[in-house]
Amino acid sequence: MPGIGVINNPHSRKNRKNPEWMHSLGYIVGTTGTSVATEQINDVDEMARLFCEQDVDILAINGGDGSNSVALSSIIKAYDGKTLPKIALLRGGTMNIAANSCGIKGTPGGLMINLVNKYREGLPFETTWRDTLKIEDRYGFVFGNGFIHDFLEELYKKGKSAWGAAKLLSRGVASSVVGGKFSKAMFKGVSARITVDGKVLPYENLAAMAASTVAQIGLNFKAFHRWNEKPYTFHLIAVLCSPFTLASSFPKIYFGKKISDEKMLDMVASELILETEGTMGYTLDGENFKAENRLVVTTGPRLEIIVK
Repeated sequence: MPGIGVINNPHSRKNRKNPEWMHSLGYIVGTTGTSVATEQINDVDEMARLFCEQDVDILAINGGDGSNSVALSSIIKAYDGKTLPKIALLRGGTMNIAANSCGIKGTPGGLMINLVNKYREGLPFETTWRDTLKIEDRYGFVFGNGFIHDFLEELYKKGKSAWGAAKLLSRGVASSVVGGKFSKAMFKGVSARITVDGKVLPYENLAAMAASTVAQIGLNFKAFHRWNEKPYTFHLIAVLCSPFTLASSFPKIYFGKKISDEKMLDMVASELILETEGTMGYTLDGENFKAENRLVVTTGPRLEIIVK
């Protein structure tokens, strides 16, 4: 019986604060699978190859959104077109946007107990399907640039936390009301030639662009209400408005309501190409990266994700 493969990120904030959670997963899995802690990227690649050779039925990831992206990138590369295992997101990080968007609730230990019990008894899992985004050699669910990237850069100076993100957002809203320096610094904009599904958009400077295959962007804001409109696509948003106008639209964004096209252009697409002079910052699942001159966002493999 192939079993369950568990990848733990010991550096996620929750796992650092509660290391016993991570160790307990190994006891819960027992002979049903293999649970490993990874210290660096090469470790994740090695375990992904091992789980591929073992043909595991389920890949469980104990970390947050960034850990999920790293593990999924390695597993998709290792499987190289083979049928992927079911994915279990164990909510072991500070930010669990993908898990929240899929309706996954609970602690890593509780989720693993349910997973192992059902697997051993041969009971069916409740699952949902999500497309992935592919950016360079990385896979994930939520992409952003412009003020989204800059917001995270500022947030991470003091460490990741939902409370810190909420405070920073409140500061940004207050600054936008008075046209303050902080708001202006966050809204430097993105200058790029933008091509969506082969069509060049008539914009050269935007506050931000975001793409997602899940509903949420963070702090329970359901910005991507068209995420499931069409398979093998993503919901693409282009922010056209000022900081103050965007802030005034937060209630609608929070509840997943459409914003007028004058403020925020939204599309369902399968390819986004950004071409710019020099370096462009972007974020994928909460981790910030840099790209040179040209960045392509497309869809990757569809994943079957275990909800419960």
